[in-house]
Amino acid sequence: MVEGKRANLRRMGQEQAGQYKRMMAFVIFLAAALTLITATFLNPTFMKKQIRTSYNQAVIVRQVNKNFDVLADVINARDEDDANLLAQAQTQPIADHIIDYTLGIHWFKVNNLSLAQQILTDINQGIDKGSSSGAQVINNKLKKQGANAPYAIVKAFNLNIVTLGANIASLLLIVNVIIVIVTIITLISLINDMKSKASTRVLIHNATAAGMWAGFWLILISGLLALVPVIFDVDNIEFGSILEIGSSVFLEYVIVGAIIYVICAIPWQATSTK
Repeated sequence: MVEGKRANLRRMGQEQAGQYKRMMAFVIFLAAALTLITATFLNPTFMKKQIRTSYNQAVIVRQVNKNFDVLADVINARDEDDANLLAQAQTQPIADHIIDYTLGIHWFKVNNLSLAQQILTDINQGIDKGSSSGAQVINNKLKKQGANAPYAIVKAFNLNIVTLGANIASLLLIVNVIIVIVTIITLISLINDMKSKASTRVLIHNATAAGMWAGFWLILISGLLALVPVIFDVDNIEFGSILEIGSSVFLEYVIVGAIIYVICAIPWQATSTK
C-alpha cells in the first residue's frame, strides 16, 4: 500500500514536470518567434539588406515593373510591347522608400502622397537617355501630368494598401514588444516555481528539454513556411512577392531553431539520469 502511494506521488511529479516543460516550450517558442519577426520583418534595415540578395533582387525588379506597367495604363502611355522596362538600379530606390515608409518605429500613417512624391522622384532620376524607349515615353508622359502625377503613382503602386500595411506593421511592433516582455516575465516565474519543487539538475534538464522542443517547432514551422513559394505559384496572388522574400527569411529562422536545439541538447544530455 505504501509502495502504491509512493508510485502515485512519482507519477504525479512526472505529470507536473511534463506540464512545466510544455508551458516552458510554448513560452520559449513564442518569445523566440516574436523576437525574430521584430528583428527581421519589422526591421527596415534588415529588410533593405534582404532585398539585395541575388534571389530577392529578381523578385523586387519583377514586382516594381508590374506596378510600373500599371502606371503606364493609368496615364495612357501603355505600349503592347512594354514590360519589365525598369532595371535593378531603377527599382531598388523605389523598394527602399516603400520599406522605410512601411516599417520601423513611426506614428500611424494617414497620408501617402509624400511616399508617392519620393517614388516619382526615383522614377525621374532613374530613367535617363540610357533607359529603354518605353520607359522614357512613360516618364515623359508622367511629367506632363503635373500635380496629378503623385495620384497616378498612388493608384499604380497601390499605396493605399501600403499605408494600411504600414499601420498594421506599427501595431504588430507594439504588440510583439509587449508579448515578448510578458513571455520573459512568465518564463522567469516558471523557473522560480520549478526551483522550489525540484533540484538544480532537474530544473536544467527540464528547461533545456523545453528549449529543444521550442527549437524543433521553430525549425518545423519555419521550414514549412519557407516551402510555400516553392510548392505553390504565388506570383499572381496578392502579396506574393512578400511570401517569396519571406521564404529566405524563414530559412534563417530554421538555422536559429537548429542553434537553439543544439545549445539546449548539450546541457540536457549532461543532466540526464545515468
